[in-house]
Amino acid sequence: MIELTDDFLKLKPGAICYWPATLDHPVAGTWHITIPLEPFSADDEYEPASFRPDNRGPELIKTEIALDHIHLQATELAGLSQRTFTFPVNPEDGYIDGSIYLVASHCPVDVTRIEFGQATSNHIPATLQAHFDFDAAGAIDIQNRTAELKTVLHFELGRPVT
Repeated sequence: MIELTDDFLKLKPGAICYWPATLDHPVAGTWHITIPLEPFSADDEYEPASFRPDNRGPELIKTEIALDHIHLQATELAGLSQRTFTFPVNPEDGYIDGSIYLVASHCPVDVTRIEFGQATSNHIPATLQAHFDFDAAGAIDIQNRTAELKTVLHFELGRPVT
């Protein structure tokens, strides 16, 4: 079993999207955050024991942390500026539906806190407290862990797909 150390959790800038409450869709009135990780190497993407925190291959693992259905008391980026939000873990009401895709599995990510920094017109820094529940994905041989994730998020307004 491997430990997915901080060397593997190097974050790229992410995106934060607000889905307007006027949309006729289940995501209406919620936020979505996507945080890509820097790619890392593996001899075989399905064998975590072969993962290495570099980009020399032969295979590159490209994945991201996806956080859906986030209920925040704001409808624009400025409303998140300098605010901190706490959340319960799944399955309690109000949890963030989070995951990371590794070893052909969607692995749950429980985010219990998001601290936003000072927003600009299109960006906001964010620090997230997250627990990666690899056990829930089955026997994928990665240890569960908790991490503090720091990134900058680019704002996007959600639009219906036609």
